[in-house]
Amino acid sequence: METLSIDDASWRVESLQVKLNSETAEQLGKYWNYFHAGRIELPTRLVHSVSDTVLLSATVDELRQVLAAESAPAP
Repeated sequence: METLSIDDASWRVESLQVKLNSETAEQLGKYWNYFHAGRIELPTRLVHSVSDTVLLSATVDELRQVLAAESAPAP
């Protein structure tokens, strides 16, 4: 985990920025190399637990759909 996004009104953690390992970056279609690890903003609704790793309550396909929807331009 790199950073947290916190709603300053409710003090709720909205998302986590996580650094991806090479295998996960490849599965999600994100850029990764030794000098620039891929990172994503992960909505907390998809997080099951956080320790040394972030365990998700979603599949890779569900995560791809959420990331695609959140990166799409607003109408």
